[in-house]
Amino acid sequence: MTKPPLVLDAHGKHAQAVRFTKDGKHLVSSGQDARVRVWSVPGFRPERVLEGHEKSVNGLSFSADGALLATGSSDPAARVWSFADGRCLSVFERQIAAVLSPTGEHLATLSAKNEVALHDVASGRELRAFHGLDKRASALCFAPNGTFLFVGGTAGIHRVAVPDGTSDGLQRGHQIGVAALATSPNGSILGSTGLDGTLRFWTIVGGDEVSSAPLGATGVFQLAFHPDGRSVAVSTAGAVLRLTVPDGHAIERHEVDLDGVYGVAFSPDGRYLANAAADGRLRVWEL
Repeated sequence: MTKPPLVLDAHGKHAQAVRFTKDGKHLVSSGQDARVRVWSVPGFRPERVLEGHEKSVNGLSFSADGALLATGSSDPAARVWSFADGRCLSVFERQIAAVLSPTGEHLATLSAKNEVALHDVASGRELRAFHGLDKRASALCFAPNGTFLFVGGTAGIHRVAVPDGTSDGLQRGHQIGVAALATSPNGSILGSTGLDGTLRFWTIVGGDEVSSAPLGATGVFQLAFHPDGRSVAVSTAGAVLRLTVPDGHAIERHEVDLDGVYGVAFSPDGRYLANAAADGRLRVWEL
């Protein structure tokens, strides 16, 4: 059994997202106070704040080398930052969600009008807009090699080639819509959660469904892979669940006495599991 979590007063209002840096030396969080906060690891003491957004910062995405950080906000705007010095490098107006490609070359965004677009990070130029992809898009995730963008929506998971934007198929399975997408550390598995309360695993090459498991819960179903690739964490109302890959069997349940349980992240060494929640706090379990 794990110890009770370390609880950090982070964002006053809702804490929305968490990510660990690649080197494991920092935990990054964001929330409705419009701030991005950087915490030391393992001490979990506040180090610095990235300011620029005017409304809730709802998502965080790092490039594979950890040099660039992308944020999506209800401003609405997406920003790309130099993480080392906290400088905002570029602003992408009217975008509410953003994810960086592994190389940091491309930024995929979702606008408030449900438009998915691909941008060149260096120039800030929009390379391509993906029109009519889905009735409503809800999740974005690059393939580990950056050659595909997965777009989750009401119809399923769309596979879109980068940068030309051609469709490479649709993975159906979730009955209502896709809540979250994440790829396994070894780059072979795509994990997805659905608004129907299911967890599914797919092969990245080919897009075949590997397995499906009911979560037996409600919530926003944010998703993160453990660095060893053998388990995932999923945020649900009242708890963060840990389940096996690829069969989805329950391993453990970390209680959070709230309905609003949002972002989840593992540290690179697998020692910590972090969560952002509706009371503005972060919870960090030592596994």
